[in-house]
Amino acid sequence: MRRRHPSLLSSGIALGCLAVLGTATPALAQDDDSPRRVGLLLDAGAPHGIGLSAVVRPTNWLRLQAGPTTNTLSIGVRGGVSILPMDTFIAPSINAEVGHYFGSEYSEVLDWLGREPSATSQAIRDVTYNYVTGSLGLEVGTKSRFNFFLNVGLSYVALTVPDPTPLIQDAANDDSVTSGPLHVRATIPSVKLGFIVYFF
Repeated sequence: MRRRHPSLLSSGIALGCLAVLGTATPALAQDDDSPRRVGLLLDAGAPHGIGLSAVVRPTNWLRLQAGPTTNTLSIGVRGGVSILPMDTFIAPSINAEVGHYFGSEYSEVLDWLGREPSATSQAIRDVTYNYVTGSLGLEVGTKSRFNFFLNVGLSYVALTVPDPTPLIQDAANDDSVTSGPLHVRATIPSVKLGFIVYFF
């Protein structure tokens, strides 16, 4: 009889645990199924820096976002849309984003490159740029609660330097050269890593 008591006790505990799990599982499933449509997105990547956005999911397959960004030299704003064709724990996404960086001084880039300050640095002031990015993503997580994502794609950048004359004179070694605003356009790779947390 002494040997049977532990087994009976273990069986009772096991049955109790199963009963609790059986009762809790539907409640958890119901809680997970409750839609949450509004949240916050935080991401970092290249070339457009760090962003914090408000997120709205009007439907399971569509997500909208908008918010401020920074590349450590300037402040910008952006807006984006994501198509979510699969409602699974691991799922692909199709993303598009447009953004604008306000005028700022980019002469600090010369310091990063080890260049000495010169008249050239005067040309890298009040620089603005716009961009449009298209990317494919991989998302992991519960879309009604949180998810992590990695996006890889291409970004079309249109950059404007209002007074590039010192920059061009330095490159041409000719002080007589003058120039109007310089517009630079390029298509470059884009990568972004981030996460989303839904609150409401």
